[in-house]
Amino acid sequence: MVELLSLHIGRFHKERADYERTLPPAVLVFMPPPVVAQVLDEREERHQFRTLTSVVTPMLGVGEPVVFPVTKNQENAFGRGITVGRTGNNDVVLDDGTVSRFHAWFQREPDGGYLLTDAGSKNGSYVAGVRLVPRRATALADGTRLRFGQVELTFYLASGFTKVLARRPGP
Repeated sequence: MVELLSLHIGRFHKERADYERTLPPAVLVFMPPPVVAQVLDEREERHQFRTLTSVVTPMLGVGEPVVFPVTKNQENAFGRGITVGRTGNNDVVLDDGTVSRFHAWFQREPDGGYLLTDAGSKNGSYVAGVRLVPRRATALADGTRLRFGQVELTFYLASGFTKVLARRPGP
């Protein structure tokens, strides 16, 4: 379930052992850009990241970072891995006009590592600023910046994510 980063920080500092047992093997963290007043030309298309999933009330826009678990949804029949896309039938839903309906997918390797594959999306998937070749898997490292269309996130393995939480002050 998608949650605000502040909720993860609070649980981590209050009940660390229990929290670490329930943490998914990998997460994506979306950090909203700083609010900056900008004037857009009327012809320019404005891309806004609107909602988190079709199941949850929209939470973005409050300016807080959010955490997406990189886990398989039981209703998603795609057998190759954990899907990313704009529509609610994906495992990770990024409701943004620059994200394709089915944009990319993650695969977990036997050693615990992850691969990311672009599904032939219109606006591309990027790992550390490099556009992926469609349908060619790329290994991910902990803390890697990813981009799906214009939506930027950071990929963390559970161990790397707990280090991030430990550096942030608790409640």
